[in-house]
Amino acid sequence: MRLAHALLIVGAFWSGQASAQNPPPFQPLVDAAPEGGVLRPAPGVYAGPATIGKAMTIDGGGSVTITGNGLGTVVTLTGRQIVLQGLKIRDSGHRHENQDACIRLEGASFNVVKDNDLAGCLVGIDVNRADRNIFRRNRIQGLEPASDMRGDGVRVWYSNDNLFERNSIADHRDFILEYSTRNALIGNKITNGRYGTHFMYASGNVAKDNVYENNEVGIFSMYASHLCLVGNSVLNSNGPSGFGLGFKEAGNLTVENNRVLGNAIGIYLDDSPSDTDQINAFRDNRIGFNGVAIQFHSSGEGNKFRGNSFYGNYTDVAAHGGAAAASAVWDGNSWDAYQGFDRSGRGVGDTPFEVYAYADRIWADLPMASFFRGSPLFESIDFLTRLAPFSKPQLILRDERPATRPIVDAPATCG
Repeated sequence: MRLAHALLIVGAFWSGQASAQNPPPFQPLVDAAPEGGVLRPAPGVYAGPATIGKAMTIDGGGSVTITGNGLGTVVTLTGRQIVLQGLKIRDSGHRHENQDACIRLEGASFNVVKDNDLAGCLVGIDVNRADRNIFRRNRIQGLEPASDMRGDGVRVWYSNDNLFERNSIADHRDFILEYSTRNALIGNKITNGRYGTHFMYASGNVAKDNVYENNEVGIFSMYASHLCLVGNSVLNSNGPSGFGLGFKEAGNLTVENNRVLGNAIGIYLDDSPSDTDQINAFRDNRIGFNGVAIQFHSSGEGNKFRGNSFYGNYTDVAAHGGAAAASAVWDGNSWDAYQGFDRSGRGVGDTPFEVYAYADRIWADLPMASFFRGSPLFESIDFLTRLAPFSKPQLILRDERPATRPIVDAPATCG
C-alpha cells in the first residue's frame, strides 16, 4: 500500500472546553489531514464517533484513546488504503440491533487495521461488505455479561479475501463469518467465548495455527464447504455443547495437524458431508483427553480418518444409531486402546483395531443414561456383556491398519 503524500500532525486544536469528561472530538483531525497524509495525534483522549473515508494513516503510537462514550460505533472506515494503528478504542454503544462496534468497515477495501487495543465495545471489529483488508495484532477484549448477551469479537458479513493474523480475542460471543469466502485466520488466540470461530454459509475459508481455549465451542461449520483447518489447537471446550470441532452439513473439509484436547466432544459430525459426492479428510490430528473423541450424529459416509492419534479419551468414537462410524473410512490411525502386536516391526498392527457396541454405549442412544457412565453398576453390566454377550455386538468401526508407532506430522495439503 503506497500513500502519495505524508503529513505529520503532532498536536490537536479544539476550540471548545476540553476535559476528561468532555474530550475533544477526533473527527476534525481526520478532516484536516490531506488525502494520503499521516495523522499522529497528540497523546490523550478524544471523542468519537469518527468516520474515515479517504486514504490516510492514523498512528496513535499506543498513547491515543478514542472513546464512544457508550453511543454507537466508535470508528468507521468507508474508504480505501487506510492504515489504522496504535490506537486504544473504547466504549461503543450496546445496541445489538445496530451492531455497535469499536471499529466498523463499511464497504471498505484494501485497508490495514493493526496493533490496536479495543475494549468495552459490544462488537470488536465489524466487517460489512468489505474485501481484501488486513487485521493484524489487535487486542479485542469483550464485555463482562454472560456470553449470549455479548456482541461478537469479530463479525464478517458478505466480505471476502480478508486476513486476520495474530489477533487476541477474549470474552466475546463469537468470531463469526457469514456468507463470506477466501478469508484467512492465521495465528490468532481466541479465548472464553461462545464460538471461537463460526463459519455460517461461509465456504472456502482457512483457519491455520490458531489457539482456541476455554470457549463453549472451538470451531463450528454450518452449511459450509471447502474449509481448510490446519495446525489449530482447540482446548477445553466444555460448555453446554462442548465441541472442539463441530460440523453440520459441511463437506469437502480438510482437517489436518490439529490438536483437539480436553473437550467434552473432540469432533462432532452431523450430516457431514450431506452430499455423497463430497469428502471430509481428517488427517494427522492429535485427539486426546476428550470425553468423546469423535461423535457422529448421522451417517459417517464420506469421512476419512487417516493417521490420527487417539489417546486418553473416555470414549474414542460414539455414534447415534451405532452404525454411523462404520461407514467412515478408518486407516492407519494410532489408538491407545489397541491391544494387538506388530511382530514385523513396520509400525502397523498385525490385526485390525475394532470397536463394538457393548453396554458401555447405551448412553449414545439414551442420553439420560450418560449420568451413569463410569458407575460401578454400568461397569458391571458392561463387563458381563463383553464376557458372555447374548447376541453379536454391533461393530462401531474397524481400522484395518492401526499404527503402532508415534505418528509424525505430515505437510499440510492446504492453507
